[in-house]
Amino acid sequence: MKKCHLFILLLFFAKPALAQTSDFDELPLPVLREKLSLSANDTNKVKLQLALGHLMFLKATSGEKDIDSAGSFSAQAAALSHKLNYEFGIINAMLLSTETCYHRGKKEEGLAIAKTALSFSKMHHNSNGEGRSYHLIAQYYTPADSVSLRNRIFYMNQAIAAFRKNRNNLWLSYLLTQNADLLAQAGRTTEGLKLLFEALNLGKAVSRRTVEGIYWNIGRISIRIGDHTNALKYNLLALKTAHEVNDTTIQAVWIKHLIASTYIKAEDYERAIPYSIEALETAKRYHEADFVNTESSVLAFEYTHTNRLSKALSILNEMKSKAGSDLDKLSVSVAFLNTLIYAKQLSQAGRYAQEVKKLLSGIPSDNNTAKMDAYNALASYYSEINHFKQAYHYAELYAVMAHKFNHMEDITVDEGRYYKLVKLNRNTKSVIGQFFKEQEIRDSAYNKVKAYQIFLLDMENESLEKNRHIDSLTIDAQLKAVKLKRNQLIQKVTFCGAVLLLIITGLIYSRYRLKQRSNALLTSQKEEIDHKNNILQQLIVDKNELLKDKDELLQEKELLFREVNHRVKNNLQSVMLLLENQAASLEGEAFDAVNISRHRIYAMSLVHDKLIESSQLTSINMGLFLPQLVGHIKDTFQGATQVNVRVRAEELIIDVSLALPLALIVNEAVTNAFKYAFPDQKNGEIYVAFARVKEQYRLEIADNGKGMNTQEKTKKNSGMGLKLIHGLCEDIDARVTFQNTSGTRIIVVCNNETPQEEINLDIALNHLPDLDIN
Repeated sequence: MKKCHLFILLLFFAKPALAQTSDFDELPLPVLREKLSLSANDTNKVKLQLALGHLMFLKATSGEKDIDSAGSFSAQAAALSHKLNYEFGIINAMLLSTETCYHRGKKEEGLAIAKTALSFSKMHHNSNGEGRSYHLIAQYYTPADSVSLRNRIFYMNQAIAAFRKNRNNLWLSYLLTQNADLLAQAGRTTEGLKLLFEALNLGKAVSRRTVEGIYWNIGRISIRIGDHTNALKYNLLALKTAHEVNDTTIQAVWIKHLIASTYIKAEDYERAIPYSIEALETAKRYHEADFVNTESSVLAFEYTHTNRLSKALSILNEMKSKAGSDLDKLSVSVAFLNTLIYAKQLSQAGRYAQEVKKLLSGIPSDNNTAKMDAYNALASYYSEINHFKQAYHYAELYAVMAHKFNHMEDITVDEGRYYKLVKLNRNTKSVIGQFFKEQEIRDSAYNKVKAYQIFLLDMENESLEKNRHIDSLTIDAQLKAVKLKRNQLIQKVTFCGAVLLLIITGLIYSRYRLKQRSNALLTSQKEEIDHKNNILQQLIVDKNELLKDKDELLQEKELLFREVNHRVKNNLQSVMLLLENQAASLEGEAFDAVNISRHRIYAMSLVHDKLIESSQLTSINMGLFLPQLVGHIKDTFQGATQVNVRVRAEELIIDVSLALPLALIVNEAVTNAFKYAFPDQKNGEIYVAFARVKEQYRLEIADNGKGMNTQEKTKKNSGMGLKLIHGLCEDIDARVTFQNTSGTRIIVVCNNETPQEEINLDIALNHLPDLDIN
């Protein structure tokens, strides 16, 4: 039976998935990036940066750009960790930097950083850092030769010891898996399997992704031994776990490849094809050229053995068109040769046999996989065309390498070929000898597989027993925990009941004492209230007497005030009569002076008259007062009948302290208008207005006469009347303005700071009717 060995041997050099440094390593790449963009500068951000750095190496399309990204995340995590003095971040940033150096081919630099991380971890007694540092130092040694393999296993054991010490089951399971693979390469398969089952028991409790890798490793060892049943079982378990954890790394693709290879070993090619197609499509999507070539060869092999030669040749021709290096060309030629041998198209196969022999000379001596595939294909070809010498030659080369790598199945295949060649030579003695030798090897391989299956079954049973024991201990612990909780609950309930009883007893006693204190307090308060009621009643009697006395005093005060106003009014009228009698005998300026004084006294008299009439003894209604005052002034001037006088005044009640100065100002202004505004006794008009604008009182006296001399506007150059106006404005803190616009206009503005009643804030002058004084 002709088989392709490239895709089997490559499996033992595939890299397993990295173990987690934190819980974030389980998350997909988009989720990690989103979390990093939203995170603050804290320890969580360091863990996210480290997780993203590790994931760069697991991407199916990992290349130089991803390695640079990992280095960038390492530098960022290191800087933030030093700023936060975060020991975990400092150590793991150094280790991520080591991995980056290894991927860039700078192994010496990476080893130096790993040793620095180890020293730092020991100095800070960080066993996790020690374990990871030992693990990366082990990565420095390649398993290509026995010395390097021993060194790698030594440092892996150091790392495992560190993680056993601190019971870090996640990393322990991961390193046990890796060490099992190394032991298998060293021919210590049994030891490796023990480590894998230990890792499996640990991994189930900490990480499903770790379990996926363990299943895959058991499947790889099983197919290497030749136990196809267990190989298929564990690889299908690995694929199921990969789906559960949504694994999109290259490991998931290798699992599908290994399932297809297992079906090929079992000669079930139809079942192998779907897995190979999926693996090939994924490899193409991620531009994994080496894997595309490997899986294409496998798929062509499967199509060939299911009598679909055209599909097989189509795939191989596509591979041939893309083959660049001698190694790629050799791989394609070997695949063509195996396909054509199986299809019995030996004439065409001969051309590819020559190409294979030609290309073999350019393949490096350490590329054992490619050479074994070529030797196997050439031995098969020359066996088919009965060129025994050549067939023996290549079969011998193949056997040497199979024995070197201790691949029992390959040894069995080669011995079968020897038996066939001897049989074709018709050498009976040699045939019998070779037959027994082949049977011995087959029996040895069979026994080895059976021994492996028995050992694997023992390990599964042992693992199952351990799990049952663990489950039993877990159940016992849970029962004990339930009993403990129940006892604790009973104790708590009893304690709470006792406390509650004490509280109730205390409350009852407290209520009793409170009732006693309340009764005593109520009695005391009642006595106090009775005493206060007696005092209050006495106060009410005294208050009523005081109010009665107050009313009497107020009445006396009002009568006295009215009497005073009345006498002041009478005295002012007496003065007015005296002045009037005096004026009768005077002429010229003396008459005018006495007459003006009489007007002033009348204004004051009128104020007192309005106070007597008003119910408010200290306030005057300007709406009633001003028309009467202006009318009196007009009546005293002879020949003023041609002058029309208009008064517009709001009915504002203002204090007498403001009303009296305003009355004198109106008297002076109107008198001056009658005397000086109309010298020719022509028709004229005098206008008096009083209103409240916003929060100010505004008084205006205007005429359409000849106007006022500019020099007379100032207090210094004015006459007696204007000086009086200025002085009165200063007394009431008012502003006075003189305007010469079509006559004289005097504007007095004063603040509303005095008490008043019936205030209408928004009434404007143009809303008031004019009062003509005739």
